[in-house]
Amino acid sequence: MDRKYQKQHYLIKAVFWAIAVVFGSLQAWSNRYNLSSGDVISYLDIGDAYLRRDWDIAINEYFSPVYSWILSFFISILNPSSYWEFFAIKFANFVIYLVSLVCFDFFLSEFLLYYKEKVSKAPSDRNLIIPYWAWIASGYTLYLWSALQWIGIGNDTPDMFVAALIYLAAAIVLRVHTRSDSWWNFIALGAVVGLGYLTKTFMFPMGFIFIGTCFFSVGNIRRAFPRVLVAVLVFALLSTPFIVAISTTKGYFTFGTTGKLNYAWKIGGIPPIYWQGDPPDSGIPKHPVNQIFKNPDIYQFETPFEGVTLPIGYDPSYWYEGVKPKINLQKQVEIIWSHAIEYYRIFLGFLIFGYLILVFVGGRLGLAIKSLIENWRLLIPACAGLGSLMLVHVRPRLIAGLVVLLFAGVFSSVRLPNSQESKRLVAGMTVGILFMLGGQFTDLWQHPGEPIDWKIAQGLNQLGIHAGNKVAAIALRGENGTKDYWARLARVTIVAELPDAKSFWKTDTATRAEVYKVLERTGAKAIIQKRGVNTPEYMSANGWQEIGNTGYYAYLFPK
Repeated sequence: MDRKYQKQHYLIKAVFWAIAVVFGSLQAWSNRYNLSSGDVISYLDIGDAYLRRDWDIAINEYFSPVYSWILSFFISILNPSSYWEFFAIKFANFVIYLVSLVCFDFFLSEFLLYYKEKVSKAPSDRNLIIPYWAWIASGYTLYLWSALQWIGIGNDTPDMFVAALIYLAAAIVLRVHTRSDSWWNFIALGAVVGLGYLTKTFMFPMGFIFIGTCFFSVGNIRRAFPRVLVAVLVFALLSTPFIVAISTTKGYFTFGTTGKLNYAWKIGGIPPIYWQGDPPDSGIPKHPVNQIFKNPDIYQFETPFEGVTLPIGYDPSYWYEGVKPKINLQKQVEIIWSHAIEYYRIFLGFLIFGYLILVFVGGRLGLAIKSLIENWRLLIPACAGLGSLMLVHVRPRLIAGLVVLLFAGVFSSVRLPNSQESKRLVAGMTVGILFMLGGQFTDLWQHPGEPIDWKIAQGLNQLGIHAGNKVAAIALRGENGTKDYWARLARVTIVAELPDAKSFWKTDTATRAEVYKVLERTGAKAIIQKRGVNTPEYMSANGWQEIGNTGYYAYLFPK
């Protein structure tokens, strides 16, 4: 490559790296007081258990350990006060985002070599070689769109790290095909997919997809076979200890229950919380939640998970042990169809539209289809991952890395005539991508608001609720739910919940008094609730007091 063009490419990359760092920093800082879901509380509690070597609590079949390790590492190193603890999580997410940026850059470099190797086989005077600057500009725009809009640094899940590992695995597959089938590449692939499984259960079957794709990328089965065995061995060395640990804990073989439980909730008709064995023939719960009151319903969390923030959310596989979701073909078809529509809405429509334009402009449909099939090294992992998620559970953050592979595989298959019209079309589409996707970054900065959860934690401390104490909560979930983020900062354990605030406040005074007695017997020192549409205006006149100026209220039991 001409040195002049190399400098141009490095300059384009430098600009996108600067944009990535600035945009990522803005997103991290604007979310410094907030958490995205209750799952991160479980990840934090798991990390704490690993740090204190409490293996019985640390080993969790539902939540894979790597994200917990990352969070606990940063929190132990930074040692933030409770005020800055949530920002320490965002800082960890930002570092993961930078790691994913490096992994994507590695993938893009290997992809460009792969593309160069493909087009070099065809006469250069007949087909347009899409310039590297167009691939770099459109590739980084697509990456930033998927990383910041679909996943987001404000999203406290392992999905950014999963995307990074997908880029790494795909890059190694391309590297094996175009440059070297060195043993080290297969060792690296085994390590990457093994780490992927420890990050998210979904990556366990995907590990075999990537290894299988790499096997056929070598081109010589006798040469590929021992190398693939080494990759499988490394994969097994990393994944087996955790599989043994969770299987020993459960008493049966398992590599994780995420897929099974999501199927049970989405298709099997199993309630997503407080499963008591309904609907009929759905199995017998081995650890049903203890319902200690009816009308209004109250549940107490009697578990082996001592000291965690919210036991009911800590390990769903514990609460759903014994579940046997029924196969529901009608519901399965409905889910697949709804996910197909979702795919079309968020990326597939644009992909098909852009691809067809380029194919018809090129006027070589047969050649385009042949070239598309030849890109199976990218398309098989992408389609396998998207297809498997389509069966049960789809969220943009789950598919971000896979969609990038799909776009790379589809658009690199297009063959355009070597003409000025084609060059103008490529330049126009590249600029169009920059404006279309770049225009979605206007909401990266959002006002962070107030550190409400920290204020609640501080207010509870002033009311005499200290670390290690137990509390109860009303209506943890829903749009106006109490949530449990404040409990993490206060280092208290939520041991019971009354899920329906409306049913509680509609009862008579005598029933409410009985509810208070029942909750007090759980060992809770207070009941916490967020004031919302289902709470009365006279709430503070009935023994409740607002925690600072937060909109949250506490009912304290006598000492």
